[in-house]
Amino acid sequence: MLCRLPRLNMLEESPPSRYLTSLAHPEDSQGTTAAVSHVLQDQENTGHVPMDNSDSDLPANPTSLQQHLAKLKMLMSRQKAEYESKIASLEQRNRELQSEIKGMHSKLGQQRKWYSLVEMKMRNAERAKEDAEKRNEMLQKEMEEFFETFGEINRWK
Repeated sequence: MLCRLPRLNMLEESPPSRYLTSLAHPEDSQGTTAAVSHVLQDQENTGHVPMDNSDSDLPANPTSLQQHLAKLKMLMSRQKAEYESKIASLEQRNRELQSEIKGMHSKLGQQRKWYSLVEMKMRNAERAKEDAEKRNEMLQKEMEEFFETFGEINRWK
């Protein structure tokens, strides 16, 4: 008489799967599919692929079952440590990027102020140029009138 254990699914025990199985809406199935494929690809890349626990893979005696279970637990704890390490490094990177974004927002605000100041100075310079041109035209007319008047006075003398 062989004692059969229920099949173990490594995805059910891994931290990412907890997030994948907690979908609240059925329309999230595309996200789930993408997330599952990402987790499986990550497991393949790291060499931690869940075992296919078909009946032929299970050891026959209790000692080997316990050894197999211990190996699985060790594998799971290693995966958990790796995932937690990855999560910690991603959280650190996220904090760094958020800090960088804050700095960029600050610089953007300064550049916007500088840009509006430059625009205002350019408008003022254009107005000053227009005013100077008008004054020059008026002075030119006044000089012409003066010389016309002065010329007429000299003719009468």
